[in-house]
Amino acid sequence: MSDDSAKQRPPADDDRNLVVVDEDFQNADAEDRLWLFWERNKTLIVRGSALVILGILAAIGHHFWQEARREEVGAEYAACQDEAARRAFAARHPGDPLAAVALAEVGDDLKRGGKLAEAAKAYDEAAAAAGKAGDSPVVRSLALRARLYAGLTRSELGEKGAEAAVAAIADEPSAPETVRGFAMLSLANLAIARGDSAEAAKWLNAMDKRLRPGSVWQSDKAFLVRSEPSLTNAPAAK
Repeated sequence: MSDDSAKQRPPADDDRNLVVVDEDFQNADAEDRLWLFWERNKTLIVRGSALVILGILAAIGHHFWQEARREEVGAEYAACQDEAARRAFAARHPGDPLAAVALAEVGDDLKRGGKLAEAAKAYDEAAAAAGKAGDSPVVRSLALRARLYAGLTRSELGEKGAEAAVAAIADEPSAPETVRGFAMLSLANLAIARGDSAEAAKWLNAMDKRLRPGSVWQSDKAFLVRSEPSLTNAPAAK
């Protein structure tokens, strides 16, 4: 086997596919960089998004459903199976945390369906609804999660200021580690996609400083460093 072939094979303990950057991509335009970014990191993105969606939102929804399980509102929320039902539920129960959960689920469904602009608005609605539902740690987590996904969705749309919204979550000390870690990892990926290795290194270094060594995102961060040659000895942005 040639040396070049050996270089292109992923480590034996890593079953994810690596996309090797050849010389043709050194001067790639924005569209090519975005394509390469998705090809290299689609497994990470899909797995990370699913983890945050299922891990955080399901836990929050279950928490509030448990609190309301003996009340009519809990059963009403559980019966909502589509966007129209969830929006109607949220409209009937302003100020209830489950209204915010329902709207966040609307955003998730729209995002999975490729309706990014509509999804971003739904996440904004979810964050606003959470703001009316009190100030408990769980409600704050729900609001932060909605804001994070609004920012990431708008970043996919290429909207100005979207990354700043994500960075605000990454820099929020009160945000749950799972949310902050995903925000930092996403910012690093976005920086790589536009060829800014210094900015990417800044966020990856921040993950080391702000997250526990056993954080769920550390293995994804290590994989990203292995798969992106430009991160080797990259100076961190100030």
